[in-house]
Amino acid sequence: MALGINAAAAAAQRMGAHLDPFKAYSFFVEVEGILVGGFTSVSGLESKMEVMTVREGGVNDKSYSLGGVVSYTPIVLESGITALDPVWLWYQSTLQGKIKRKNGSIYLLGDMGIPNVWYDFYNAWPTEWQGPRLDASQSLVATQRFVLAHEGIKKSLAATAYAAAAGAANAVMGAL
Repeated sequence: MALGINAAAAAAQRMGAHLDPFKAYSFFVEVEGILVGGFTSVSGLESKMEVMTVREGGVNDKSYSLGGVVSYTPIVLESGITALDPVWLWYQSTLQGKIKRKNGSIYLLGDMGIPNVWYDFYNAWPTEWQGPRLDASQSLVATQRFVLAHEGIKKSLAATAYAAAAGAANAVMGAL
């Protein structure tokens, strides 16, 4: 009889192993297989399904909730400004009317710097740029912000399988 991953993880936790949540401070972004920068923050990893309420004619005491259109929040990337800036070049082509839709991924890294979970986004293109706030009285890093419109985001199935297997293996090893 096969033991499910959740049952295995629960058993490992009872034996003293811990499955800690992933940390949100170690990540990188790639677009079409190219690392596009060291970002200080990524936000907008959200989707929402519209809920439609439908009532049946003549039935006044009941309504049904149905799923509707799914919408996605734009992805916001913030980074320090450097000499190499592929997202800036991508944005400049958008401003020239050459919208290049690209696929990419946001990788959440584990303690050893190996991707544990990643989210794939589809048909993205930069729609907004915000430059640095310059202030001679401060010693802050000059940062910029890009906003990407996209047509969907999914947690990679490979990432889900990998994270589950790695978590179970760590839990079992920690229990031994």
